[in-house]
Amino acid sequence: MARELTLVDAGLGNLASVERALIQVGSATQITDDPDKVATSRIVVFPGQGAFGKHTDQLVSGAMGEALRMVIQRGDPFLGICLGMQLLFDGSEEGGGHRGLGVLSGKCRRFPDDMTAAEGERVRKLKIPHMGWNEVQPSGEHYYFVHSYYVDADKSDDVMWSTTYGDVTFAAAVRRENIFGCQFHPEKSQQSGLRFLRAFLLGSRQ
Repeated sequence: MARELTLVDAGLGNLASVERALIQVGSATQITDDPDKVATSRIVVFPGQGAFGKHTDQLVSGAMGEALRMVIQRGDPFLGICLGMQLLFDGSEEGGGHRGLGVLSGKCRRFPDDMTAAEGERVRKLKIPHMGWNEVQPSGEHYYFVHSYYVDADKSDDVMWSTTYGDVTFAAAVRRENIFGCQFHPEKSQQSGLRFLRAFLLGSRQ
């Protein structure tokens, strides 16, 4: 029998579509905003969208942040999605600077405003946020991204997949032992996203 997965409701949105995707790939899922329940969970997915700020400061320094660290330090499978992945790192430049959970080393930085892309003989200014499909390497799969800040990881070994927007190459997915993270939205990435979630679940049951 599969172990039940806990989907963390930290007030960062995006829960319903992530839950549907997890159910679609065969996960028994519970949603909770209770740090005590999170702390005793054996498989945790932490989705998020939005920005670093006062709310994430409270999360990082409060009971939920402690519960998330406890799961990670215990060695149980953990997946952070989008802002959930960014919060695994030391912090972000966003909003004048805010702390992350600090379980991975690196910082979230904003895409430069002046990035361009060549289209034949024309040069097109790139929009921020980075929004849409992009190919990740070395897998060659395409995933859907929506973000203005990217993870600049200190340790290349933590970067499982990377992608490029303009002249910035950044971590599209990270992994260290039991810790996984993806900057893209697997729940919006159709079959590629479902394959990613299925692989995480299969690995978590070994």
